[in-house]
Amino acid sequence: MKKHLSKWTVGLMLAGSLMVACQDESKPEESKEVAKEQNEQKFDADSSEEKSAFAVDAASGNLAEIKLAKLAIQKSSNKEVKDIATMLETDHTTALGDLKSIASVKGITLPTDEPDKTKELITDLSDDKPADFDKNWVKALIDKHEKTISDYEKALNDLKDEDLKAWITKVLPSIRSHHDKLKAIESSLKK
Repeated sequence: MKKHLSKWTVGLMLAGSLMVACQDESKPEESKEVAKEQNEQKFDADSSEEKSAFAVDAASGNLAEIKLAKLAIQKSSNKEVKDIATMLETDHTTALGDLKSIASVKGITLPTDEPDKTKELITDLSDDKPADFDKNWVKALIDKHEKTISDYEKALNDLKDEDLKAWITKVLPSIRSHHDKLKAIESSLKK
């Protein structure tokens, strides 16, 4: 009888702790954070962890660009904005595919969804009036590209992984070109 009672008690305790754990989770964990945690468990605190952190951030950025491009293709009525958005979707999808190949070979887990900040930005931009959408979207994409250029240039100096450095060298000219085209569109929208 004691054996049966203790198994039953243990079962109740486990069920109770699962209920508490489920209640503590107010919202699901962001895909980027899940990927980072999985990589931290796989890699030691050496260059492997550094390269996995860069790959996660780069994948997250590409996922964000793809989602934002799709939004502009759908919402904008400006031909220039739609054209650059189509280019961004194509180029960032290609860059993400190449990065996924590198990550797969190296055992790096990548996020599968855009960051929460991007989801919030998409919601904000979706609420914009058509006249404001193009200006706000272009400004947001200029800011993202400036940060990406800075991050990638730093990574070229800091990373030891030659495959990731080659990937950065391949995609950086496109990112700079996107930035320049976005700046030109921004100027034309001010007129």
